[in-house]
Amino acid sequence: MRIAIGLATLLVAAGVHAGKLPPPMKLTLVTANCNALAPAVPGPCSTSFTFTGGQVVMKAQKQPGPTCPKTGQPTETTGGSVVMKGVSKNGAAFSGTLPAEASLKTTFGSDPNGNCELHGVQFAGPSLQGTLTCKNGTCKGILYPVACLPKQCADTPVVSELSSVEEPANSGHFFGPVLVLDDAGQPLATPGTLLVPSREP
Repeated sequence: MRIAIGLATLLVAAGVHAGKLPPPMKLTLVTANCNALAPAVPGPCSTSFTFTGGQVVMKAQKQPGPTCPKTGQPTETTGGSVVMKGVSKNGAAFSGTLPAEASLKTTFGSDPNGNCELHGVQFAGPSLQGTLTCKNGTCKGILYPVACLPKQCADTPVVSELSSVEEPANSGHFFGPVLVLDDAGQPLATPGTLLVPSREP
């Protein structure tokens, strides 16, 4: 099932056309819930982990940074960061590592000199990855691009969006645009909002 969420333009790397970069986008993390199969009811995908709060900050990038001109490694440019508080496993404050990823729809614009093989191409899938280091329930980590852009594409506009989510039929799993996974690979946290209940009248 494709779910259009259309949050915002996330990354703009426009090379010679670059102006002032948009401010970082801050997203609150909530518990990732899975669509349970009947007769069970939906609930948290991760059955052993909980957390009290968290935030993802997604950053715009400026060319030629995404082409990794200095080292040739994707870790040259930061794509975002993740912080989580009150992370516990089976009721105890968690220390260890957790994986995180962001899936984006990326569109390459027209190339002024025609040498970027990605011009006019659009693809969707995991684009940023990272590892959160956790100590006594506090987790922090950086998201980096999964790959460097070709150097000849530094003058090509690139727009990445948090735009859609794919959910395999009958999987019972939720797949969000940004996910923090537990140590068993189950979705733990994803951007969203929480409606706090009031007392009954």
